[in-house]
Amino acid sequence: MESKLGKMLVAHPNLPRRDWFYKTVIYIYSDSLQQGTLGLTLNVDTTITVKQLCKDKGIIYPSEYPSVNKGGPVTEQSIIMLHTPGWTSQNTIPAGPKYTMSSDPLMFEKISLGNQPAYWRMFLGLSAWAPGQLDRELGSSFGWLTCEANDDIMFNYSGEEQWEAALALSSQQMINSFF
Repeated sequence: MESKLGKMLVAHPNLPRRDWFYKTVIYIYSDSLQQGTLGLTLNVDTTITVKQLCKDKGIIYPSEYPSVNKGGPVTEQSIIMLHTPGWTSQNTIPAGPKYTMSSDPLMFEKISLGNQPAYWRMFLGLSAWAPGQLDRELGSSFGWLTCEANDDIMFNYSGEEQWEAALALSSQQMINSFF
C-alpha cells in the first residue's frame, strides 16, 4: 500500500460516536510495513496546559496558552512536541517530509524563554496501528479519509472545527485527483 507518512487521517463521518477516533484528525509521522503506523491526534484537547507541564519541571512558562492535546490512547505519559523545522532541541527527529518532533526536557526551557518554532503543538500519548491494520481500516466504510497535511489545518484549528476543515480539504483533494 501507499505510504501514509506526512498525511492527515480524517475520521470518516460514518464513524460511530462511541469510537475513540470519532471526528478526529491524525497526523501520521511514521509509517512502516514492518513496524506499523504512528500518529498524533491533532484535535482532542486535554485540560492540561503547557504552563502546567513546565511547572512540573520547575520551569516558569508565561502563559496559560496553549493547552496540550491528547495525541492518542497509547503511551499517554509520553510528551511530544510536533513542530515546523528550523528549530531543534536535544531530541529532535524528522516527523514526515514537512515537520519535526521533539521530546526532551530542554524543549520546555527553550519555549519558556520565547525560543519557539514557528508553529507547534504539544501532545500526551500517541496513536498507533500494527503493520497492515491501518490499511485495512482505510478500506472500510467506517475508516479514514486522507489528505496532505498543511500548516493551516495542523496548527490553526482545534476541536470539531479542525475535523471539518480537514474533511473539506480531503474532499477537495479527492475531487482534484480526478481532474
